[in-house]
Amino acid sequence: MGFTEAFQSIRELVSDFKENEKAYLSSDYSEADVRNDFINKFFIALGWDVRHEKQKNPYKQEVRVEKPVAVAKAQKRADYTFYLDPNFRDVKFFVEAKKPAHDINHKDYFFQTVRYGWNANTPLAVLTDFEEFIILDCRFRPDINDILNSKVKSFHYTDYAKEDKFKEIYYLFSRESVSENSLEQFA
Repeated sequence: MGFTEAFQSIRELVSDFKENEKAYLSSDYSEADVRNDFINKFFIALGWDVRHEKQKNPYKQEVRVEKPVAVAKAQKRADYTFYLDPNFRDVKFFVEAKKPAHDINHKDYFFQTVRYGWNANTPLAVLTDFEEFIILDCRFRPDINDILNSKVKSFHYTDYAKEDKFKEIYYLFSRESVSENSLEQFA
């Protein structure tokens, strides 16, 4: 899926979210719901096979959901881990999802997300609840007291429907861009 198709898909997601925003921001709307209704579709629009419709072999899937990650001698589970075929050893980036009712600009959420990236030597990670999309710098050891400074950029969901704003996300996190080393070049 190229930029134009991706942008059109994302604009439809933005419209859907805006239409029922009150329901999506309520505490009854779960993280699992936002992942199924919005976050999965967001990354599918960016060219990733989130639902494994093409990549059937579990050892050759570029998007892993709830993959265990070693963090400080413990096993944690990142919501999404992204790789590029054929290298399934090196993580390209992580996405940590939260439910939209939470304020994701919280140091515990930043710390959790940056730790995944730091431990896997990925330069960037994403923290999102679809309402917001926050890009975090993972190149420095996470420090809970300074973690809010790891924010590189953030977008409100209404920004996704603005072509210039969506281009920033697309040309950094689309599968096509990641395969051309967009993350490393940005970092």
